[in-house]
Amino acid sequence: MWWALFACTRTVPEPHGPLGGGAANPFPQTGQLDERGHLALRDIPGSFDTPLDLDSLSFRRGFSPAQVAVLRWPGLDGAALPTFEAPSAEGGDVRLIDLATGSGFPCFAELDATGGEDPALLVRPLTALPYDSDIAVVVTTDVMPRPDAFVADGEVTGPLLERLEQIGIDPDIIAVAWSFPVADGTAPLRSALDQSAVIGAPTLRVEAEPGERSLTYRAFTGTFPVLDFVGEGGRLDVADDGTVSVVGQTDAAMFVHVPESVADAEAASVPVLVFGHGIFASPESYLTSPDDGDGVRALADELGAIVVATTWRGLTTSDLAVALEASRDFGQFPRVPDLLVQGHANLWTLIEGIRRGGFTDDPAFEGSSGQSLPDPDRVAYYGISLGAIEGAVAWALDADLDAAALHVGGGMWSTMLERSSNWALLERGISDQIPDPADRQVLYAVTQLWWDAVDPMSYAEALGRRPFLLQISVGDEQVPNFTSLALARAAALPVAEPAPLASFGIELAPTPVPAPGRALVWFDPELGEPAPDNRPATVTGAHTAPRLWDAARRQVVAYLDGGEPGPIVHECGSEPCTAQNAAP
Repeated sequence: MWWALFACTRTVPEPHGPLGGGAANPFPQTGQLDERGHLALRDIPGSFDTPLDLDSLSFRRGFSPAQVAVLRWPGLDGAALPTFEAPSAEGGDVRLIDLATGSGFPCFAELDATGGEDPALLVRPLTALPYDSDIAVVVTTDVMPRPDAFVADGEVTGPLLERLEQIGIDPDIIAVAWSFPVADGTAPLRSALDQSAVIGAPTLRVEAEPGERSLTYRAFTGTFPVLDFVGEGGRLDVADDGTVSVVGQTDAAMFVHVPESVADAEAASVPVLVFGHGIFASPESYLTSPDDGDGVRALADELGAIVVATTWRGLTTSDLAVALEASRDFGQFPRVPDLLVQGHANLWTLIEGIRRGGFTDDPAFEGSSGQSLPDPDRVAYYGISLGAIEGAVAWALDADLDAAALHVGGGMWSTMLERSSNWALLERGISDQIPDPADRQVLYAVTQLWWDAVDPMSYAEALGRRPFLLQISVGDEQVPNFTSLALARAAALPVAEPAPLASFGIELAPTPVPAPGRALVWFDPELGEPAPDNRPATVTGAHTAPRLWDAARRQVVAYLDGGEPGPIVHECGSEPCTAQNAAP
């Protein structure tokens, strides 16, 4: 089992200390599987009021396609590390290599910016690592000296080193290498969606009448019944095969916004736009503000679509207390992605309720003459930030939607969060609870195994077969640009031209991209870019600015207007869309 460390010379070293406890025990590695080939994580650093439920990961046969690797060793040289602006793939001083094919994957490496005198080395993929692969992490002698413990009689041997030499890597440049398997961890979400069903009608009450709010004919709030997978404990009941069980019935939040532009429309002629909100927010945050501060009402009015929404459980306003509690008691962390699984089940029930479940029979969907406005045969999705991230998951899983436009989304949750300006809200509690920075990094890397079910990087292959629009903002302080590009790279999503920045390893697509369009589109608010290290970014407004631009809104409307994925039209003339030529 320990062939994974090439340091197996004449005597195979035994694991020692906690995960990530040295060059002989990095995270993740093949040695962290049991005799059945399932994950068997032990000696997790830290002690929490609530024990970290590692058993819920034991259905997995490998690690994440977005897996961060962590290595602790004194005297690491950060100057030699590949960056996300200039990542390594086939070469470089830190590499991720498919042992079966010999192919390298774009990646970057960094020393933990919170790590004190001897910070941990963090190796981050910049695409999705393929399922059922064995990935070698190679660190060269330009980054660290070869540990003495890995040399016997002046030689370093072992199956992994031999394989790397066959691939073409000079063994003399390797300081340390190890491997880990990658496997699918999405079974909990797939299982929940397989069981989801419409079980009753919504209960809605009037939230706004005509004339009370700009661009609003009427608005409603309420609930609809759903099957419950998390129950009062807020955790999924994960079986040995990764499937989950229904534990009861609960209510999901529902919001309906009918724009002024459709009040007099013909019966059954108005498309439905399912909306996904941002982190620690709610649909009301976007649709009831006095000044339409996020432009969602303007988009709905111009598109001529009724907006219907539910909440992304786990990261919605009402669940902020769960995230804060997890920051103070890390053992409760899995509740957050588990609740997001419930959020997906709720979304699927909502979509099915609109399509075939009679939800649009409610009086909330009536126009000025009492006519039933919605056309249930035209249902599209628009998501912002968290709504874009999770919308990509729903779209990849073939939710019953006609098209998807995603604004400022990305992937790689465990990498993304620590750089997000939102992380500052949670970091202090985690640091107080887990004072060793390297211990924290191992735990963050472990969390990706729970995030996988709700991370679009886990569904990159499916996304590669689907058309969608992904708008991103240069210098985004909440969703780092390189995480959006990693998702685009993994999903073979081209970058639309003209673009303000180069995008390593991603094809360019001249605009207009014909229907059904699929492309990433840059918008540059010209507010600078965050510092490159793994610290919460300073709030600049880059994450929010482009959604109010006429160019960004017109692009979404053009893409969603036909009921199927439309063309992707560049709305800023011959130049990239920037604050100078795209803002209202």
